[in-house]
Amino acid sequence: MKNKQMNLTVISVVLIALLLCAYAFAHGFGMLSDDEARLLGYQNVVSKEPNEIISSGVMLSFRIVGLLFIISGILFLASFANREFRNISNAAVLKWALFSVILAGTVYGGIMRVVSNQQGAALLFFFTMLLFLILGIVEGKPAGTHTFFSSIKLLPVYAVLLYTMGIPGWAKIFGGRQAIDRYVNMFKDSFVAGLPGGTTLIIYLLGVLELAVPLLLIISLLKGEFRKSGPKPWLNYALVLSIFTFTILCFGLAILFNFGGSTNLVFYPIFTLLVLVYLNPAQDQPASDNI
Repeated sequence: MKNKQMNLTVISVVLIALLLCAYAFAHGFGMLSDDEARLLGYQNVVSKEPNEIISSGVMLSFRIVGLLFIISGILFLASFANREFRNISNAAVLKWALFSVILAGTVYGGIMRVVSNQQGAALLFFFTMLLFLILGIVEGKPAGTHTFFSSIKLLPVYAVLLYTMGIPGWAKIFGGRQAIDRYVNMFKDSFVAGLPGGTTLIIYLLGVLELAVPLLLIISLLKGEFRKSGPKPWLNYALVLSIFTFTILCFGLAILFNFGGSTNLVFYPIFTLLVLVYLNPAQDQPASDNI
C-alpha cells in the first residue's frame, strides 16, 4: 500500500512538472517577445484598476521574469530527459527547475506590488508559496549535507514576505494623511471608528506590525539562517507575525462585509502556515510503550 501511494505521488509530481514546463515556456516566450500592449496585460492581470501605461523598468522586469521561465522550462525538459522521475528524492535538476519558477513568481509578485496591483500580488503570493510545497514533496526528507541549492532556496521566501508586508506597512506609516484618510473613510461606519484612537491608531499599529516582519527577516538574513539546516528562529518569528497580521487584516475586511477581499486574505495566513510547516518538518517520535 505504501509503495502504491508513493507511485501515485510520483505520477502526480510528473504531471505537475509537465504542466509547469508548458506554463513556463508559454509565458516565458510571451514575456520575452511580446510588445508593450501584451506586457501591459501581464501588468494588469486580475487588476480591478488597470493601469494604462507600463514603465520601461517594469518592461525590463517582465523580460527578466520571461528569461527565468524559459530557464525553468529547459530545466524541466532536462529533468525528463534524465528520467529523474524514477527517483524523485534525487531529482537535482527538477529541484532547480522548481526553484527557477519560484524565482520568476517572486519577481513577478514584486512587480505587482510596485504597480499597486493587489489582486495580482495575491495571486503570485499563493502561486509562489504553493510551489514551495511541491518542492518540499520532491525533496522528501533532505539529507543534512550542505549544498549550494540548500543555501539559497529560501531566499524567495524572504523576498516575498519583504515586499508583501514591507510595502503596505511603509505606506501606512509614511504614506501621509492621504493614505490614512482612505482607511478612515473605509471604516467610518464600523465599530473600529469608535475604538480609543479610532481607525487612525489601528492603521498605524497595523503598519508597525507589517514593518516588523521585514526587520525580523533582516535579522534572519544577517544571522545567515537561510544557509543553515538547523533551527531558524528569526525567520519563524517573521512567519508567525505575518500569519497574525494577515489574520487581523482579514478580520478587518470581514467586518466590512467585503466577502471577496476577506476570502482572498484567508489564503495568505494559510499558505504562510504551510511554508512554516515546510521549514519545520515534524520529527519522527519513537514509539512509547503503554504501561
